[in-house]
Amino acid sequence: MKNWFITCLTGGVLALSCALAAAAPPEKAVGESALGALDGFLADAPLEPGAEVLGMVGFFGQPEPVQWLILTSHPETPEQLRESIYARGRLLAERKFRPLSGQDLPHLPLKRAVLKIDSEAAFRAVEELAHRQKRAFDSAHFQLRVRDLGSEPVWMLHLLNRAQVSIGVVYLSATTGEILRETWKSPAPAADPGGTKISSR
Repeated sequence: MKNWFITCLTGGVLALSCALAAAAPPEKAVGESALGALDGFLADAPLEPGAEVLGMVGFFGQPEPVQWLILTSHPETPEQLRESIYARGRLLAERKFRPLSGQDLPHLPLKRAVLKIDSEAAFRAVEELAHRQKRAFDSAHFQLRVRDLGSEPVWMLHLLNRAQVSIGVVYLSATTGEILRETWKSPAPAADPGGTKISSR
């Protein structure tokens, strides 16, 4: 899964950086919900017959990213994928590319009807989990995909501290909101005898 984040960061975002030059700085921009962006994308750029949405990623959500990268495929050109950037209610840019051998890119379709948990709800669920685990994070990278045939869609949130260093990854169902798995980079801090609260923000 991490490979797709690397692909998007070094490929899609950099390749389309000119189209995003006018975007507001993260601290001033308003976040966009994943499902709102997906619905807007499907309305503004209807998929050709047979085409499928495979996945979505967004970066530095607080609680939501300011833009989403949406990956789509078409059965007539299985060797080529399309990556689109959707933000502020419109399609900003897109590119087509050929995946490299061995890349762990999404390949199973996301079905809109079973996507019930939006990005902010996913962030808040992880925020509560982090509070219980006495972990502190500032923002999150989001990925939405179906990992295995017959499986439910899953949110994967990479949690970052203020220095933008990853502190852990949490997986939760995009259908039910259930936490499926959590992985933390270091042991949880020792309990504070004074009862100091540790915020996830």
